[in-house]
Amino acid sequence: MINFLFNYLKYILNVGKKWILVWMFAPGIYMLIIPLAFGNESTKKVLIDGQKEGLSGMAENQLLLNAFGIDDWQSIWTMEGLITGYIMNLFLPLLVAIAVIGLVNKIGAKAEEDGTFEFIASLPFTRTMIITAHSIILVLLGLIIPLVWIHFIYIPTLFMDVNLNYGSLLASLLQSSLGGITFAAIALGLGAATGKASLSWAAGIGLLAFEWISGMLASKNVFFEFIKDWFSSFGAYNNPYINGLDAGSLLLVIIKTIIFLIIGFWGFRNRILNLK
Repeated sequence: MINFLFNYLKYILNVGKKWILVWMFAPGIYMLIIPLAFGNESTKKVLIDGQKEGLSGMAENQLLLNAFGIDDWQSIWTMEGLITGYIMNLFLPLLVAIAVIGLVNKIGAKAEEDGTFEFIASLPFTRTMIITAHSIILVLLGLIIPLVWIHFIYIPTLFMDVNLNYGSLLASLLQSSLGGITFAAIALGLGAATGKASLSWAAGIGLLAFEWISGMLASKNVFFEFIKDWFSSFGAYNNPYINGLDAGSLLLVIIKTIIFLIIGFWGFRNRILNLK
């Protein structure tokens, strides 16, 4: 089993290497803007202070703040606040979800639809071994890819007059990444259970959109408030950079991921594969 997992994971990484490399480095390079903006006073005045002044009216619009996952308007104009109270609260889980859903579809449901999965199905691998490998790659890449992104931000700060607490940054990254993994997990679960790439994308992005809307409307509606507080991966993010990791929040996203992967295990083992 271990030998199979090692060899199959190498095959997956080889098949999806272009997708993985693009998503591993492109967002990270874009995120270089953040330390560069805060590291130079003149640049900060134009990009940060100018935006703060131009968007000052947004501070009074609670619905808009909720839509962008902002709990403290003033804090996001510091480097720590921008990264851990804004990007990791909303955009990083979104990027993780898209990156990982794309890959698990490429090696799973989309491969079935394209006919390229027939090669894997012909090998002496059990379905349990295959779906286990897909689940492992989902979690590993869901953690490793954003880890690369955050180092594009952190490493430049070592040469600037900007301080970030590395341990607290990793704590925030862990909670945020696990939130994104939950959306990829339901995509893998539905994709593995049905063999339909469209349903996989719909499940992953649909759940993400529902939880995002729930967070946005939580202050207006009791139902959405309940979803945010007790179910949402976005709601589980409580800014560990400031507050530390919360065991309940970690447990929530881990349990959701396990449930969604179990759906994939059960469905993949008990259906007819779409082989051509």
